[in-house]
Amino acid sequence: MPIQLPAVAALAVVLGVIGPFGTYDHMDLGRRVAYFAIIGGLSWVQIVTLAAWFGRIEPIDRWPVAGRMTLVGVLASIPSSFEVILVQSWLGRPIPLSAAPSVFPENALLTTSIAVVFGLVVEQRLRAKADAELARVAALPPQPADVADSVSSPPSSPDFLRRVPPALGRDLLALEMEDHYLRIHTALGSDLVLMRLRDALAELGPDRGRQVHRSWWVATGAIASVDRTGGRLVLTLRNGLKVPVSKTYRDSVREAGWLEK
Repeated sequence: MPIQLPAVAALAVVLGVIGPFGTYDHMDLGRRVAYFAIIGGLSWVQIVTLAAWFGRIEPIDRWPVAGRMTLVGVLASIPSSFEVILVQSWLGRPIPLSAAPSVFPENALLTTSIAVVFGLVVEQRLRAKADAELARVAALPPQPADVADSVSSPPSSPDFLRRVPPALGRDLLALEMEDHYLRIHTALGSDLVLMRLRDALAELGPDRGRQVHRSWWVATGAIASVDRTGGRLVLTLRNGLKVPVSKTYRDSVREAGWLEK
């Protein structure tokens, strides 16, 4: 995420001034700052790439943020250890690549610590934004189309349909999680809102549809057909959208009778 780059640059300056890991003895200030800026930038790219990749693996994505980012940091430290040797050899004293095993422990500690801190900060910031949006929608006065729903819904749980842009209508078909955003699919199109999927499911309730995948929720009555090609289960919705069903939710989908389409 580009928003993290100023923090990476600031950390490079701080480390450049301090000169840890023996850099103070064989590099001047300018080279130390350049060294930590290069290593920090490369590590940042590796951390972000691995975090995005693991975010698509359902079992790992269920881990706590600290645990997931620890794994990311350790794995990112492997190529980073060789990068440390190459950059130090360029800016400071030559170091043979065979020294990578001795470089790895210190590098892994620093990279993992940074990955965990960044992960927790980003998660906290996104949670705060999502909670603020939830509070904003909760404070909205009921619209005419929401009056009937408010009879059966507690006042503290605003109707999710108020989040749907008017141009998309009210024929809700599916919700798709995209990173920390939620894409709303209706018969007329789709749009993104800043919201967590679990908050959306809490607002919608259990009767309006079912979660079929870590990243997908499908509305009751939205399915046009079911594809079981190659052992994979895919739901085709009325607008032609194809939604995968993961093994975790397959029994729930079967109980709902959706596989009889």
